[in-house]
Amino acid sequence: MSEPSTNSPGVFARLRPPAALNYLIMAGVGLLLYAFVMFGQGNDIGAILAIVLAVPGILARWTGSPVLIFLLTIYLKLDPSFVSIVGFFGGNRRFELQTGPGIGFFIEDVFLAAGLLAYSIGHFRLLTLIHQSMPEDPTTRRDIDPKNPPRRPVRLVGSEELQKTLLVASVCVIVGQIIWWTIVFVESMGRPNATQFSGGTSRLLIVVWIGGSLLVLLSAALVYLRGYRMTRTEAALSLRDDFFHENRRETDRLQRWRKWYKERVAVRRRSGQ
Repeated sequence: MSEPSTNSPGVFARLRPPAALNYLIMAGVGLLLYAFVMFGQGNDIGAILAIVLAVPGILARWTGSPVLIFLLTIYLKLDPSFVSIVGFFGGNRRFELQTGPGIGFFIEDVFLAAGLLAYSIGHFRLLTLIHQSMPEDPTTRRDIDPKNPPRRPVRLVGSEELQKTLLVASVCVIVGQIIWWTIVFVESMGRPNATQFSGGTSRLLIVVWIGGSLLVLLSAALVYLRGYRMTRTEAALSLRDDFFHENRRETDRLQRWRKWYKERVAVRRRSGQ
């Protein structure tokens, strides 16, 4: 028999604690900075669409809102104010995306990245505090109260968590700008003048190559670290599991033949042969 559900406070009531309010201010400031930069670049419609997606995303638990805003930002950097789409429906069947040189330091892009990152961090931290922190466990035997899902307790949010979060976000923005300078430097030094790739395509290839190389090195380091920290029993269990997956077909075939032989012997014994 399930326990009666208790009344849960509303979304606005769960936003009142200082921990949730701090992340709400962080997300709001980031979104406001993002809107100012987009307004300054002539993307008024894009800024309004981002706000329309962001506010219900926090209040109604839309986990895809930051992703949609990120994709919208990428498109608006190539097609400001949806000029190509308007021209397409107006009779011009050609999309003319603006790639631009993209070389140098642009303070607007730094503010845009900082605002978008601050909003994204605040969005997901707020979802864990006011909506649900962990996905539902399908193997649980007790009835789940939809009005009281597992949330992150507000008392567990330390006073220094917001400062650390802002520090990590700032470091990410600085590292992103350094990576951008590196890509532009590699492109200007290594890409030949007579090439069939455009500037944007070459930068994309450089990003994919550098990112893939870093992921391969990181994956190898994590695999080595995991194997180094294993005990003898854990290593034996891991090797036995790998052996089973590599020899599963041969093992299944042997077991089928063994089962067939046992059934045949049992039939002969019952028949007296």
